[in-house]
Amino acid sequence: MDGWIMIVQYMVLGISLAAPVGPINLEMIKRGISGGFWSSWLVGLGGMTVDLSFMLFIFWGLTPYLQKEGVLLTVYGAGALMLLWVGFQSVKQSFSATFGAQMDETRSHKSYLTGFLIAMTNPLNIIFWFGVYGSTLSETLRAHSLGTSLVYSGFILLGVLLWNLNVAFTVHFSRRLLHETILRLITFSAGAVLIYFGFKFLFQFVSHL
Repeated sequence: MDGWIMIVQYMVLGISLAAPVGPINLEMIKRGISGGFWSSWLVGLGGMTVDLSFMLFIFWGLTPYLQKEGVLLTVYGAGALMLLWVGFQSVKQSFSATFGAQMDETRSHKSYLTGFLIAMTNPLNIIFWFGVYGSTLSETLRAHSLGTSLVYSGFILLGVLLWNLNVAFTVHFSRRLLHETILRLITFSAGAVLIYFGFKFLFQFVSHL
């Protein structure tokens, strides 16, 4: 029974990481509107690749190196530039005269790479893994072996996976039901929020100088 409780707790933790409106979710929505399920799903898959990497870094004991001031400064700077660029591209796309035609374009490799880069340079993602997950793992290791703890941790990624599938399917099946004006508004709003996150991280970058 305790094992099932741990599994559910870790899955909920993964969903809690993925569910809040943030850069990855917004990019998944935007890509889903323009390219459908696969474009949206691959953004999430790119983000999950980074999540898995961070998890392994923590298991290998690299957390202290990634929490150094210079590393954090680099992350804030790169994150700000990445989100500002993606955000402005979204806003630009929402005003494009060829917006309707762009809905049928798919750039799978770019979707995966964008998701990977956003997750890699998103300070909020790093704070979760090296803060929340790091402390959770420490507690788990006190009661379980390293192998068992790694298996439990895999259910965090399963929670993220389930949420990403939910977003990708929802956007894919709803985009054809919405008027182009609504889709433009959603794309614009997603871009505006990404720009907000970009300026927020830029402020953090400047404050750490």
